[in-house]
Formats: sequence, structure tokens, C-alpha cells
Amino acid sequence: MAKKSTAIDVTQGVIWQQLLSLCVPIFFSSFFQQAYTLIGTYIVGQFGGKLALGGIQATMVLTELCIGFCVGVGAGCAVITGQYFGQHDDERLSRSVHTAMTLALVGGIVFSILGIVFVEPMLVLMNTPHELLAEGVAYARCYFAAMVAALLLNMGTALLRAVGDTRGPAVIIASGCLVNAVLDVIFVAVLHMEALGCGIAVALTICSNATMIVIRMMHAPGAWRLSLSKLGIDPGICKSMISCGLPLGFQSAAYSISNVLIQVSVNSFGADVTTAWGLSGRLDGIVWMVTEALGVSITTFSAQNFGARNYERMRKGYHTSLVLSFMLIGGLSAVLLVFSGPLSRLFVDDASISAYTTTILHFIAPFYAIFSIIENASGSIRGAGVSLQPMLLTIFGTVVLRVIWVFAIMPFDPSLEHLLLVYPVTWLITATMFTIYHHSGNWLGRATAK
Repeated sequence: MAKKSTAIDVTQGVIWQQLLSLCVPIFFSSFFQQAYTLIGTYIVGQFGGKLALGGIQATMVLTELCIGFCVGVGAGCAVITGQYFGQHDDERLSRSVHTAMTLALVGGIVFSILGIVFVEPMLVLMNTPHELLAEGVAYARCYFAAMVAALLLNMGTALLRAVGDTRGPAVIIASGCLVNAVLDVIFVAVLHMEALGCGIAVALTICSNATMIVIRMMHAPGAWRLSLSKLGIDPGICKSMISCGLPLGFQSAAYSISNVLIQVSVNSFGADVTTAWGLSGRLDGIVWMVTEALGVSITTFSAQNFGARNYERMRKGYHTSLVLSFMLIGGLSAVLLVFSGPLSRLFVDDASISAYTTTILHFIAPFYAIFSIIENASGSIRGAGVSLQPMLLTIFGTVVLRVIWVFAIMPFDPSLEHLLLVYPVTWLITATMFTIYHHSGNWLGRATAK
């Protein structure tokens, strides 16, 4: 009975209701997490000026690269934890939680040091406009200083979601949104610290949220309760987590690396386009929130049902999630297409930046539903603990093809519009490959043979 107070067992019941029960709290968690950046973007745009705003946007791909890799590894750890939960194996469930949190602690220290030291050379290497460099470095170093807390936050959230506790992290992140708004006003609007102030506000908010997640895990009413005295690495479970998590980490990192390549090309069009590119990424954040929420939900759903050997239920869950994705993502894409101009002017009153933002969204927004196919298929597959093949498909579709586009196709027409076509083209090809592999590949047979 204690487990039912926070966890959701999705191995039985109405599938679409259970997917939504997982998805909605995850969405709101992502929504409030995205609200940190939206609030910071708005306040910096209003009180810090467009150079401070542009500097923050220019660093986005680097911070997402590190966080994306770590979130991917965390997702792999959560898959193993979710399978133990589905099997009702409390002993290994407990060991998996402590192993994962130890990995997050060690990884956070490493990424924090590397980020602080190498962020400036990386921004220079990416051809970041000189006038944006100082503000970007100031913001990014604050972010990387909080990387230990960020990894503990993301790992803890992933583990709680693996056992179906999606509401707790959502409430914690929502409260952090208020903290972040207050800190942004203090450091940026009042103290006029511009991008540095925004970075400090984000770092303090991440630390606050991570502390609350750890406390929640320490008071969990089940075998997934965290005890600091039990922190350590179980070799067997760690091997399973690494074998599942590393491909997911590389998959996330590969997507971010491809965005770094695109960012380099975007930077060559000047500061206004760089700022507009970052702003468009903030505006379409709600699309990625819903996509991510559905992807995490189907992963949790698949992991628990794989652990319970409910393979037919896994298949039905995947198709149900696809229908939900097309309905939700299609509607949000239409809203962005219609209101991209007015929304961009809310953040910065600059006609050039607004026009570029509108152009970017009009090229990309009609194809978000195609990308949701990739998230659903890969989520369903990795729920069974199979992550190498999805990684290879993602690397080919989002790195190899984009490298070819940037270096072999772009020179024939070096325009912003031609660059933007890389997204719908690569999404369509990658979604096709994932669909074929999900329906025709022997991924489930390999998973059950382990």
C-alpha cells in the first residue's frame, strides 16, 4: 500500500489513461523547467539588452550537449530501475537507485570542471560573434558550476519517474520556477548583472531543486528510498546501466553535436540571427516538452511491462502514444505557425530579430509531428533495454546526414532558408528508419534473450 502513494504500476489498466497519468506531470515538470529559461530570456531581453540575450542563446547548444548526454545516461539507468520495479524485485531496485545516484554525483563533478575550463575556447571555436562572447561565457560558467546539482536533479527525477512517481518532481520544479523568477528580477532587473545575473539565478534554482529531489527520495515509501549511507556502485547493476545508458547518452549527445554544427553555421549570419535562433528554441520549447513527456512516458510504460513480460501491452502502448503525439504536437505546431511573430516580440522589441524568428519557426514547425515518431519509437525500444540500435539510427540521421548537408550541400546555396531545410529532411529520413526498425527489427527478441 505504501508504494501506491507515489508510484504508478502501468502493467495493467487502461493504456491511454495510464500514459496520460504519466505524461501530464512530466509535461508540467518540463513546462516549469522551461519557464526558468523563458523567464530569464524575458527579463534579460527587457533589462539586459540584446547582447546579453544573444550571449545566453549562443551558449544553449553547449549546455544542452552536456545535459543531454547526462540525461540520456540517466534515462538508461531509469530503464533498469523501471524493469526491477515491474518485476517487484525490491532488493535490486534499491541497489539500482543507489548506483545511479552515485554515478550522477561522480559525473557531475567531472562535467562541472570540464565545462568551466573549456566553455570559452569552445564558444570561440564555434565562431560565436565577438560581441556576444563575454556575456555567453559568464552565463555558461555559472551553469556549469551547478552541474553536480543538475545531474543529481535529472537522475533523481528519472528514477522517480521510472517507478511512476511523476507528480513529486513536477511540484518541486514548479516551486523552483517561482524561485528562479524572483532571483532573475533581483540579479538582472535590480542589480543589472545581465547574463551573469541570469546564470547565477539558474544555478541557485538548480541547486534548490536538486536538494528537494534528494530529500523526496530519502523519504520515499518503498524500496526506491535513498539512503546516503548506501551510496555506492553495484558492479552488476552498474554494467547493465552503462550498457543501456551510454548509448542513450551518446544518442542525446549526437543530437546536440548536430545542433552545434548548425549553430556554427547560424553564427555566420550575424548576431541578430544567432539571437533569433536561440529565441525560436525558447518559443518552440512547449513542443519539445510534450514530445519529451510522451517519450519518457512510453519508456516507463515499456520498461515496466517488459519487466512483467507483457509484450503485447508494450505494442499497444506504443501505438496509443503515437496517436496522442499526433494530436497534441499537431495542434501546438499550428499555434506556433500563427503566433510566432507576436510571441517573439514579447521577449525583445527588435524588428529584425522578430522577423528572423518567424522565418525559422515557419520552416521547422510544420514537421514537429514527424520528430515525435522518432521519440515514440526509440522510447518504446529502449524501455526493453535495447539502446545501441536507436543510438546508431540517431547518429546517422542527426549527425552524419547533417554533416553532409552543412559541408556538401550548403555551399551551393549558403542562405539561412537552405540551412533550415536540414531539420525537416533529416527528421523525415530518421523517422522512416525508426518506423521500419520498430516494426521489422528483432529488437524485442534480442531483449528477451538477455
